[in-house]
Amino acid sequence: MLPSEVLVVSAAAETLDTAPLPDFGEHVALRAEPCSAPELFRALFVDPEEHAHYLKPAFELATAALALDVAVPDAAGPGELVDALTAMGAVEVPELEARPATSWAARVVRELAPLGLSDGAWLRGFVQANAIEDEVGMRMLRQMMLRLGDPGTSEGHAARFAALLRSLGTPPESITRWEWDESAPCADISYEHALLGLCLGFFPSSFSLETLGFNLWMAAVGPCPLLDALATGLRQRGADLRYLEQTERATLADLARQAIAHALAESDTPLRRRRVARGLAAARASYLRWQDAMLGRNIPFSPRDFVLDGIRRKARFAIEHHRDIRLARCSVAELLAQGGDAHELLLDRLAASKLVKPGDPDNSRFISHSITIDGPMFDAFTPAEKLDLREWIERLGEPAPSPRQAPVPLAGRYTPPQDPDDLERFAFGRYGELSNNDLYHRFANADLHPAILLFGRAYVAQIFERLGEALDGDPRLNSMTNPPYSERAAAEMVAAQYQKNVRSRASAPEPNPTGEPEEPRITQVFDGSWLQGFADVRRSELEEYGWLFRIYASEHGDGDLAWNHCQIFRRAFSEAGPDMMLPKTDRRFYDLFEIGHASLATFAISMNTQRFLPEILGLNLAIEATGVGGMYLDQWKNARKNGEHWKALAHRLHNSIDNHADGHTKWSLAAVQAYMRRVQEVAPLEVERQWRRIWRPWRCQDILMHGSEAERAALAELLDVTSLAPT
Repeated sequence: MLPSEVLVVSAAAETLDTAPLPDFGEHVALRAEPCSAPELFRALFVDPEEHAHYLKPAFELATAALALDVAVPDAAGPGELVDALTAMGAVEVPELEARPATSWAARVVRELAPLGLSDGAWLRGFVQANAIEDEVGMRMLRQMMLRLGDPGTSEGHAARFAALLRSLGTPPESITRWEWDESAPCADISYEHALLGLCLGFFPSSFSLETLGFNLWMAAVGPCPLLDALATGLRQRGADLRYLEQTERATLADLARQAIAHALAESDTPLRRRRVARGLAAARASYLRWQDAMLGRNIPFSPRDFVLDGIRRKARFAIEHHRDIRLARCSVAELLAQGGDAHELLLDRLAASKLVKPGDPDNSRFISHSITIDGPMFDAFTPAEKLDLREWIERLGEPAPSPRQAPVPLAGRYTPPQDPDDLERFAFGRYGELSNNDLYHRFANADLHPAILLFGRAYVAQIFERLGEALDGDPRLNSMTNPPYSERAAAEMVAAQYQKNVRSRASAPEPNPTGEPEEPRITQVFDGSWLQGFADVRRSELEEYGWLFRIYASEHGDGDLAWNHCQIFRRAFSEAGPDMMLPKTDRRFYDLFEIGHASLATFAISMNTQRFLPEILGLNLAIEATGVGGMYLDQWKNARKNGEHWKALAHRLHNSIDNHADGHTKWSLAAVQAYMRRVQEVAPLEVERQWRRIWRPWRCQDILMHGSEAERAALAELLDVTSLAPT
């Protein structure tokens, strides 16, 4: 059951049937005006950790998009249902009734960019720590691994789409950067088309079955049949088509089918089938609306359309240069300023002037002189714009094409974001007085408690502030300062840690000499959870993000449940009773553990990877380097001696995969070095400060594992957090 404070956020949420609903705060103030599609996309895609106040409109948009009446195919079993749904999701690309401009296909690619650059974002929720521990989660994790790529072996889908954009002259970052309304890189409907999948990824508890259906459409039918149809022409233009040609379509489709089959095998009811079908239908409906927009008047189609689009984009900066210029007694500056029909009139006046010779761009003075570097327009046109102008002149005098359909309007439900300050006040009021066990449960199920992102950020900040004060100023702990940063120095520090691990075995007491059952630790059954935030499509191309997600996937068995570390640790502590196998959404599960502030901080940091990236790098490196060649061997041998198969497996497994030569420790070091190289390149004066932020968690773990009793006692004293209040 859900906590009593969980609220129904809108009437449309009734379409979710029995799904749990997030607690957004009953009385949190809202902004006066609703968000736009581009605004919501930028907030959630570029930096969602700083935009928790946009999660409520995201949830309501997804809920409204899923409010579809769907006829569920009559199928005997899950396999037959998946086949029927796939057939139901099929779409056709209509034949073009008119010849488009040369630039049109490239414009379609640009319009697909919000979706292409966020390819796989809908899988994010399924790989979070509260949703990944079953066969469904394993199938979704494998798909996320394929879509994000691997820093050592493969390129992610978003990176391939970025290469496609560049090959056609569009910088990928321009899609998400702020721009004047008239210069927006994409139509609003293109941002809306990407929003459904992006929003689903933030709410796995509420939209799990719908996401499975959405993912089936994306894998088995999509992501863009229209782009497939345009591939030949794009290839002739030199487009980089790896996004189409190297996509693992058969594998992704098979995994998507398997995920639904496993979900329905757990419970196959008409309601669950309807929810899966609803997700697929919503994906298909969103795509068809977008495809209609690409063929309609939402974007330029003919050469004339593209020239008008160029006038609109340049008008703001062209007006002052045309104050004294007239065409057929019309002030060019006034026409530029008025926009709309005035731009149409301006283009008609230009076509009728002596500057243009219809059908002959080479002998048109507008092309040969006006737009050149020696002409009055300063060569302020891109190669694509010059091509558009030439095509427009070539087609002057041809019969006008049939009118295209009206622009496709937005269909999404756009509501105001919450007031960020009021949301923060709500977060401290709601979560500030919870017990550690209640708080950890909320952290682990943050999609049902979006405001806890803000509380978790403050919690982590206070922990690291105290750690910094301790290491920087307390004489009991300030016995060691970080070495000046270099890649070699970092590697030597890690290698020295391995030697400490090995030497520690000689003086270590026998583990568990009394034979009493070992108390389970929450961090063991949430192994790797501090890295869940690196399932980040936008940043997956950054080497440090790629390595840290690669480690996270490995902690969960790389999609094989038999090697999922959390499952192995659960079985290792099975003597705690049947509650040890409860899902992590169940509050009772957390009563099996004594949960301290370090465990809470380790989980809370996973929700704020941007703000605490250096600390996560140091924390993860310390965790991965701990125990290899030392403690793990003792624990393995002791467990084996006591006949504890699962505990022996857990420790032997970690001694293997965390190894310093080629395992998680090596990958973690590579992530640190990759991040520090970026710092050195863009902000060299920040190198030592960023390195110390990485080093502090490393030093903290070093004290815990190899420090003196006095150092450990001092650290425990200094980091004891008894209360947390807003500052």
